Amino acid sequence: MVRPATRTVGHQYFIAAGTERVFRAISQPAELVRWLADDAELSPTKGGGYRLTWKDGPTHTGTVLEFVPRRRLTLSWEWPGVALKGTRLKLAVSRRGDGSLFTIEHSGFPRQERWVDLYAGAEWGWTYFALNLKSVLETGHDLRSKFDG
Repeated sequence: MVRPATRTVGHQYFIAAGTERVFRAISQPAELVRWLADDAELSPTKGGGYRLTWKDGPTHTGTVLEFVPRRRLTLSWEWPGVALKGTRLKLAVSRRGDGSLFTIEHSGFPRQERWVDLYAGAEWGWTYFALNLKSVLETGHDLRSKFDG
């Protein structure tokens, strides 16, 4: 069996909210700041740009590679100050019973020792932010510390 040349972070979460509500949360700047970044810009069209900024942290900028309203969004994902180029972040929503299935797929991490920490950080980070999205949409509670940043 041949191992793929890259690794992918892949997670799915059930969120007790409608698909339209979840999609707004992952695609509208005013919603992205409620659970993900401290500041956000996103042009909701294929080829548009985006910028996500964290206080005392990185700013990620890139291109909207795919935008399917009410379904999925794929972004190019560059790492500020890191030579790794070309990872892709796909956020998708589908209906499941009385709620939504939220899927995160962050692909393109080289299977090389020097990228293990970055891959592990993405695993942890997307878990943290997805659980925060779930909390914000289901309870209105933002899990991020008010003392950060």
